[in-house]
Amino acid sequence: MGRLREAPDVIKLAKDLGLTSEDPAEAILAHCRERVASWVESFKGKLDLPRLHQLIDNKLDVQHIVVQNDAELDNLIAEQTGHGETIFATLKEEFARGTEAITIKLKHAGVGMKRHLAVIDGRGSRATRIYFGKRHEGSHLLCLSPRQLSFVFRRTHASKNVAEEQLIDRISGELAFYSPIFSPWLVRLQCRYGRPCFHLIDDLRMHVCTEASWTATAIAMVEQNESPAIYLTARYASKAGQVSGPGSTSWALRANPRWNRAAKNAGLFIPWNYRIPSSSVIHHTFHSVLGSMDQNADERLGIWTASNGSSLSDLPVRIEARKLSDQVSAIITLR
Repeated sequence: MGRLREAPDVIKLAKDLGLTSEDPAEAILAHCRERVASWVESFKGKLDLPRLHQLIDNKLDVQHIVVQNDAELDNLIAEQTGHGETIFATLKEEFARGTEAITIKLKHAGVGMKRHLAVIDGRGSRATRIYFGKRHEGSHLLCLSPRQLSFVFRRTHASKNVAEEQLIDRISGELAFYSPIFSPWLVRLQCRYGRPCFHLIDDLRMHVCTEASWTATAIAMVEQNESPAIYLTARYASKAGQVSGPGSTSWALRANPRWNRAAKNAGLFIPWNYRIPSSSVIHHTFHSVLGSMDQNADERLGIWTASNGSSLSDLPVRIEARKLSDQVSAIITLR
């Protein structure tokens, strides 16, 4: 969050919301948490994640529409432009330019209709981001100032380099797997296995977040876990700053890790883009002839070495690995 709190667009957003703090990013997060907590507190009945998300959408006066093929997009454009919402005529062009979702304030909302319509592009490879995309659009509305709420539309681009978008991703992640609901289920279900694992991810998706992708659920399972754990994806890449490709001298299977606070406190840490040793089960899984079959092994992180001869802390770990398309996903826990 250090870089986010110094970003001009984040500072401006905090100012527009009337928030004063040395850390504007944390102030915005706190503002959003407090709004949601107040809605949860006043809700009469039992909340699960789908009901929570519906509650938030109702409070924000937003309806989500997912287009899963070209025909659905054409029908939506025809329907809304027929109602006088002419801005919908730009949807095809917006999505073709890399926009993943767009939220439009309707000019002619009928009786019983929501004031905002969030259109999520769920076609092709974007289908895996539908669940998160809904929360992302809602998160933007959650932290917009009254002046910004008067805007006709806003878009979410596939590129998330803008600081404000990164902050919105943080908010979206918290809402997608709202801790007061998700964490109790996590603790209860993990008792079956004793540690974070692939079966636990499947159970969480079955009982708690049926619409969420496997990867998003895996990350939430690790981030909210009290046990030290790393969720890691591995694919072939070169060192940062070098030409990428099989001809590169640094071309190797490399790690993209996400660790939790417990892992950091325990010294369980793998740097980003670190080379994965050929003796690791992660490497074996990537090149395995067994296809998508899961593999697991007990290893020591001391076998992970850098090109300068240094190595990771020699911790005993349990690794579970699965091949998914052109990468391997792995859960790493302490033994």
